[in-house]
Amino acid sequence: MFRLTATLFLISACAKPKNNTNDTATTPVDDGLCETTFNYETEGMPDGVRLAGEFNNWEMDEHTLTEEAPGQWTTTARLTPGVHAYQFIEFTEWEHDGALLWTCDPSAGLAVCDDSTTHDLEWAQQCSPGTPSCNSVIRVANCHQPQIVVDDVSIEANTLRLSGSVQTPSGAAAELEVLLNGDAMEVSEDGDVFHVEHPALSTGRHTITISATDEDGTTAEPVYVPVWNDDWSPEKAIVYHALIDRVANGNLDNDQSEETTHAITDWAGGDLAGLTASLPYLESLSINTIWISNPQKGPSGAWDGDCNATYSGYHGFWPVDWNDVDAHLGNTEELDAFIDAAHARGMRVWMDWVGNHIHQDHPLAANGEDFNPQAICKETDWEGVSNWDKIPESCWFTDYMPDWDHSDTEVIDAVVEMAVDWAKARNLDGLRVDAAKHMSHAVVYNLRSRTEEALSHPGSNFLFPLIGETFDQAPLINAYIGDNQLHGQFDFPLYWTIRSTFIDETSAVKDVVQQAAAMTSNYPDGLMSTFLGNLDVGRFLTAAHEYNSDVCPDGDLRQAGAPEDGIAFDRLRLAWTLLFTQPGMPLVYYGDELGLPGYGDPDNRQPLWWHGADLTAHDAESLGETLAPGPSRVLDTVQRLASARSIHPALRGGTQVEWWDGGDGLYATAHTRDGDEAIVILNRTDAEQWLDNGLSFASLTGQQWTDILTDEQFVASDDRLIVSVPAYSPRVLVLNTDEAQ
Repeated sequence: MFRLTATLFLISACAKPKNNTNDTATTPVDDGLCETTFNYETEGMPDGVRLAGEFNNWEMDEHTLTEEAPGQWTTTARLTPGVHAYQFIEFTEWEHDGALLWTCDPSAGLAVCDDSTTHDLEWAQQCSPGTPSCNSVIRVANCHQPQIVVDDVSIEANTLRLSGSVQTPSGAAAELEVLLNGDAMEVSEDGDVFHVEHPALSTGRHTITISATDEDGTTAEPVYVPVWNDDWSPEKAIVYHALIDRVANGNLDNDQSEETTHAITDWAGGDLAGLTASLPYLESLSINTIWISNPQKGPSGAWDGDCNATYSGYHGFWPVDWNDVDAHLGNTEELDAFIDAAHARGMRVWMDWVGNHIHQDHPLAANGEDFNPQAICKETDWEGVSNWDKIPESCWFTDYMPDWDHSDTEVIDAVVEMAVDWAKARNLDGLRVDAAKHMSHAVVYNLRSRTEEALSHPGSNFLFPLIGETFDQAPLINAYIGDNQLHGQFDFPLYWTIRSTFIDETSAVKDVVQQAAAMTSNYPDGLMSTFLGNLDVGRFLTAAHEYNSDVCPDGDLRQAGAPEDGIAFDRLRLAWTLLFTQPGMPLVYYGDELGLPGYGDPDNRQPLWWHGADLTAHDAESLGETLAPGPSRVLDTVQRLASARSIHPALRGGTQVEWWDGGDGLYATAHTRDGDEAIVILNRTDAEQWLDNGLSFASLTGQQWTDILTDEQFVASDDRLIVSVPAYSPRVLVLNTDEAQ
């Protein structure tokens, strides 16, 4: 069976709401077991309820529940600290026989599933009787340790207040220590209840760590309470995806080759030192959220891949050690320094989380029982159906990437706890969940439950987004979003429409604008990120320049070059304007802000410095001065758009009205929100266009307007505004500063 040291177990209360898992009654005894209470509430009228689980070999006669009130049943069991799968069984007597209805626990925050939970099975933790494919899971804490409970956290007018309690096995008082960013706080105590207060909390991120020791010297599992004191919100997020090895080389001493067949498939030299030195550039670009590639240690050597090439693990998706940073990137201290520096600038830091698989060189890969039987995802059956679609939750990406068996209770627990441990140890602010649709829904369900339990304490308002990637259409994307699943995903359908609009010109500008504006209705429960590129698709610029993203059309790897100027950059500017003037969290895949070239994977991962872009020595404006005209023009557009989006709420949401429909290639919208006004014009045609239109019909009141992309001024006459728009160009008009005030 799976084993992982230093796994943190928290008490789980089956009768409580999903994330309230600190109230299970436990009593320490000498045998090491802990008395744990199970509660079950049903609207039915069974004659009895029983409890079966891994702790009693799924025998239903050992633990019988007692009905304490109509529909409310309870029992206790003595369990070892750790994770245990279980179900309740409703027993109903019939005239000649009895009925046994198995059901999971609807209040449990954790689950494990024996069978596939793909989107077409309509996953939901409804736990109706007779649905045996998924079991509930309880995490039992070590009842011989003190237990710390945080009851409330609040920040009002920069005053931090936190209250909680500590319970010890003996009931005696515990020695308590509360640290704020490593500094001791004064604690007031009344019995087992404690309170701390800080009257002048500065803007930014802060961490409260609470520890306790009882009279026998036994310590509690420390409680970690992160808080942000600022006005960031997902709506205001502008995300930069930094593939660490490709952004900036800050330390030449860790540039070690793994001798792959091509430079683009090897480690390139980017590192954490370089990324840290690039923060001033990112800040000048109005970036407030950084998504970094997984920094965990990858394998040595070169590994077979597509295009007759060998590859290294520079991307972070082949972990061989969950506890260490890859030496090509730096070390743990440098990772912490980067995160601290980003936090000091008000930036959230999200990290790639790889929970679907590991590399065969990972020590945990030695236990083959912890993995699904090998079936390579790209292999097909006799009907031509690939394992990607046939068995997405159990197929292996390659033969050297063992795929976790998430139906094993200890496996799914350890994989999820790895994420929780990294979030706490590294002060992360969110995770990008890799390969969401290739894992059981129970994985994300548990990940959401455990990160909220460990990080989002009552009143703290600490949001730890889980953003997944499901490379598909809206129904499948929505299937993994919800209160008990991912917070959001990436809007792939919009991405494809953007490409067909501004590259192929097979879609009307009006259609893509309306699709982008409908994000809330398309994904009613999701925090969605919009994008023009990522590490799985060809670069927008190359597709717009060559209309081809195939990285190995003749079977061998090829590399795209960068044009200095041309219409491809204008198409990219139009696409960026759409993205930054619509709802969602705009994502800048590193290099797309200046038109980096690239065919598909791996050519879409060219290092920035291959194109003269040294982020460590520049802000966005000064970097633009060193670039060729095309990249410089795109970078200037992105910088202006990001800055305007940060300032103008109308560009992030609110009311949007059609202001001009000029056919397939010309469309304009009026945006209003809380007194803020904007007009966004997208001209995809090859000719200059003139727009002469009214204002009041679109609830626009401004008379003096500035195009934030060019600084040109436009003045309305009475209720009419006349605007010229050059060919293949956008305009974003906002109220002049004096008028806006």
